[in-house]
Amino acid sequence: MVKKNLATLILFMLIVSLPATAGEFKQWLKSQYEAEHYQQETFALEDPKGDAFLMRKLDQVPTKLIQALVKGSYPQAEIQKEKELKALEESMKDKAGFKIGKTVPIDIDRLINKCREIILSYHPHIMPVLGEEHRWSPEAKRYLAYGFWHRLGRHVFRKQKEFPSPLFFRSKLFLLLACGWTSRYAVTGQERALTERIMRYPDGKLQLHHMFMESYVLNRGNIYLTMLTAENVLAGDPYRVDRENDPVQKKLAYLRHDTVQMGDNYGAWYHFFGIGMYAIVRTGLVSRSVAEIESLGSLFLEGADKQEDYINCYGAIFGKKFRKMLKDETWKQPLALDESTEYMLPNPALAKDGKVVPPTEKR
Repeated sequence: MVKKNLATLILFMLIVSLPATAGEFKQWLKSQYEAEHYQQETFALEDPKGDAFLMRKLDQVPTKLIQALVKGSYPQAEIQKEKELKALEESMKDKAGFKIGKTVPIDIDRLINKCREIILSYHPHIMPVLGEEHRWSPEAKRYLAYGFWHRLGRHVFRKQKEFPSPLFFRSKLFLLLACGWTSRYAVTGQERALTERIMRYPDGKLQLHHMFMESYVLNRGNIYLTMLTAENVLAGDPYRVDRENDPVQKKLAYLRHDTVQMGDNYGAWYHFFGIGMYAIVRTGLVSRSVAEIESLGSLFLEGADKQEDYINCYGAIFGKKFRKMLKDETWKQPLALDESTEYMLPNPALAKDGKVVPPTEKR
């Protein structure tokens, strides 16, 4: 009898210690009839409850796309900026080298050199590692095999009002980036610390390599988390209409090269880090296609922005080259004298008397 009771107690403890059962996962899905907002509290690469909330929230995305196209209910700040940019483009046609979406703001090879310099400066105390990405939990993976039909049945019988989104076994990271939700469902735990470090910089002086360096140190060389932490801080609320008033945005150096500080600088920054992160953990071809898909999503949700599309493409190129640097371990090589780190190229929009002003920052 004692052995039987002991075995029962051990079995009970094992059941209680399990992260989540299939029944619990479905219950989380069913309880989110309105797909309420979810905020992951601590760092966890797998989060069954968050996955259930995410799947239900994704069911709302097609409806919002339709509303954006038909009713214009999504924030349209980007559309107004695009009109302003077109007007500026027309007035500055004669300026040499100036064209929206065709002016390269960043020399990617030089930026890679700068990142190498930073990595070497902290080596060997901090070693760069690729890191693991946030992924679907085992419960979510099992559910993906039949989840669309399960939610479709609930929709038919009016237990779920939204028509379910077919997820096509897309990775969790892909879907989070497409919707701008990494800061909700894929936190690193270093977001607050990075924000505090950013706020120490003078307004307009934080450069891309500063963001990389601060996040790299906080995340102890984990490159995936380094890029993700920056993405989460920059895109905590990507559809906020007045985000130009955000204290973090005021710290960012102007990244775009299509205006005299008139375009959406915030978007350029978080697009670069987001797509760059995805390219680091994916192959170049896949990351480039995601950059195009992300641009398409922005078109529907925010309005056309050719320069932002350009930043997406260059973010993918950066991530691809950074991944190769890690794989080949070329980051271990000290910079040669002819390897420049002056990655921000002159902005034609700031040209004086037809002459482009050279960058001021030196190695």
